[in-house]
Amino acid sequence: MIVRLITEYPQFKIYYEEIYQLCRDTEKVMEMFSKELQELDRNTVQYMIDEMQEVIDAQKEDLSKQKNVINTQKEDLSKQKDVIDEQKALINAQKSQIEKLKKQLAEKE
Repeated sequence: MIVRLITEYPQFKIYYEEIYQLCRDTEKVMEMFSKELQELDRNTVQYMIDEMQEVIDAQKEDLSKQKNVINTQKEDLSKQKDVIDEQKALINAQKSQIEKLKKQLAEKE
């Protein structure tokens, strides 16, 4: 069958000789196999890195959103504290006014 192929397609002889010699050289075949495994490992590692990067990017985005929510809540708390402080000041002023009025009322009686 090989002879018939070589007779019909003379360029096949070169390829056949190369493949035949390659198959006889086990070390070279193993080296080729090893190189392919290295490339596969490299591709697998790159794929895993890319997947991890996507997860990291998503987590960064989530953290950024959470920071924005926290900052908004801090601003709201600060505003509420200011309102409470104003109300305390008003209450103290009113207490002082009530005490003054009580003294005046007690003096008149």
